[in-house]
Amino acid sequence: MADWTGMQPRPRTKVVSSGGVVYRWENGTALFLLLGDNKRGVRCLPKGLIEEDEDEITTAMREVREETGVSRVKLRGKLGHIKYQFGYRAKIFDKTVHFFLFETDQADAKVGTEHDFMEWKPYDQALEQLSYPNEKEMLTKAWTMIQAKMEKPKTPVEQD
Repeated sequence: MADWTGMQPRPRTKVVSSGGVVYRWENGTALFLLLGDNKRGVRCLPKGLIEEDEDEITTAMREVREETGVSRVKLRGKLGHIKYQFGYRAKIFDKTVHFFLFETDQADAKVGTEHDFMEWKPYDQALEQLSYPNEKEMLTKAWTMIQAKMEKPKTPVEQD
């Protein structure tokens, strides 16, 4: 039988990132921005580590710009955050990622160096193609928020 008493627990590191669900309108359809990595076969949302002099929103905007080339964004709200763990080089990372909803009118974006491609997809396709369930949850929250803003109550028409 193996003796486990000498094993040390893997060190844990807290990591905080921020990212965005970015959308734009094309012919009345909301299109969402996905990033792709061919080697890992992954489609994901833009996100990255919060730097020392940044807040969550500043980081999210910077990461969107660096990873997608989209620099013209309007903040439409905070979507929430996700938490997950991953192991890397004998360490365990406890990661929190804050997500914000951004609207853009910029279709002519270009992918940064961290990913192989980017694409604009309508909600149903984006939801199907995203690789991580917790990012799918953020996309669904974004779509719910967009739809709620589209269905604003109409002001009653004044009568004479």
